[in-house]
Amino acid sequence: MTGAGFTAQLPAFTGSLTDLASALRSGRVGPGEVPLLRLTRDVLAWAQAVTGSPLSASPDLLPTLAAVIALKARLLLPQPDADDPEPDGDWPEPLDDVLEGVEALAELDALVGFLAARRREREGLIPARAVPVTLPRRERPRNPQGSLAKLVKAAQNAVRQVEVPLLARDRLTLADALGALRAFGTRLRTFTFRGIPVQDWGEQTTYFAALLEGVKEGNFSVQQDETYGDIQVQSHLREASDPD
Repeated sequence: MTGAGFTAQLPAFTGSLTDLASALRSGRVGPGEVPLLRLTRDVLAWAQAVTGSPLSASPDLLPTLAAVIALKARLLLPQPDADDPEPDGDWPEPLDDVLEGVEALAELDALVGFLAARRREREGLIPARAVPVTLPRRERPRNPQGSLAKLVKAAQNAVRQVEVPLLARDRLTLADALGALRAFGTRLRTFTFRGIPVQDWGEQTTYFAALLEGVKEGNFSVQQDETYGDIQVQSHLREASDPD
């Protein structure tokens, strides 16, 4: 084992895990010459020695570590008798399994080496003290009168004053609606029912009932030329200043 990474020391091979995987692919090393279980234990022990803490304490290692642990668990399971041939008459070929295991160990080796190098680089760093940033700011000229004028204008836009006899009320009664229609009809001889300002469907229903009551009293005449058309209202009321 070296500080640069894990070194596999086998009877038929000595070198890095990446070179061992390449030798397996080229056939320079046979799968039977690689004791995968012992190699897996050596890599796990080396990785824990390099990190200086349990491997499960490093979140960056968890995905790769899980694959290596699964490999070790599979190797610890009872193996089938090698003397018994497969049902189809072919002998098992362990090259793919051995190569997959060596590549998983090489991935863990590379990741542990990267994390160890990054930790060594940060050992000499001293955290700097935060420096407050105080940049000069240009002060805006104060204009109390202008600010007050803006507030007044905003208030006027928010509160819209409507000076009409049909003011919206929280609870509009039939008597209030009839009184409003009489005041409206005193100033206008003809108007449409749709032109009466209302806030919701409830107020519109109340005004319609009040209009029917005014027709019954003879104060208004209504006409609707088509179905669902606008209702034309004619007022028979007169102001006190009007001549008889």
